[in-house]
Amino acid sequence: MEWYERVKELKKKTGINTKELAQLSGVPLGTLNKLLSGQTDKPKLDTLEKIAAALGTTVQYLSEGEADADLAAITGKFSRLDKKGREAVLKTADAELSRMEAEARRASSDVGLKRKIFIYDVPVSAGLGSFLDSSHSSAISLVVNDVTDRADYAVRVSGDSMEPRYFDGDIVIVEACGEIPVGKVGIFLYNGESYIKKFGGDRLRSVNPKYKDIIFKENDDIRCLGLVLGAVSKQ
Repeated sequence: MEWYERVKELKKKTGINTKELAQLSGVPLGTLNKLLSGQTDKPKLDTLEKIAAALGTTVQYLSEGEADADLAAITGKFSRLDKKGREAVLKTADAELSRMEAEARRASSDVGLKRKIFIYDVPVSAGLGSFLDSSHSSAISLVVNDVTDRADYAVRVSGDSMEPRYFDGDIVIVEACGEIPVGKVGIFLYNGESYIKKFGGDRLRSVNPKYKDIIFKENDDIRCLGLVLGAVSKQ
């Protein structure tokens, strides 16, 4: 690409026409027209410098194409703004830089950050119904993210009734709550036994089709102990 083709490209990006470029650069319009049409040889260095400055770029970019064309276009537009316009652009730029710095600080502080939660020793599926007794628990560490930050405790899965979603031995993290939406997987205490199941409204469902639904009957004691957020690596 010839230097004048880069000028035309920048003119298009900045919205500057040839007449405006002549006014901004101080290069006579007739001279500029001849240069941009390729009718004359490469301009003198001082002429090229004036054109580059008016477009917000460098002589190196116009000559060799080694620069950020988008940055040049932005700079060119900025040079055409009045005082009020420049203040508005600078204010926006400052706000965006502050946002980026804040996000970088958060990302830096969150890297490797961990928190501990209880994991109960009695696995869920069909157990003794006492797995939420903190005297029968230990602790695991979780890397903090939007999901693990909601977790209140963890339990181990026993059996294959929730395969292929959750497997025997998996550790699932749970957000403690008294009810969950239909279709979600939760931890339940049903007639003294603990289960990880999908809530079906009037029943508890397994994912593995070989297991029948546990249908609620009158006088059954059914309690929701939390929403399953997902599985973490086995420990």
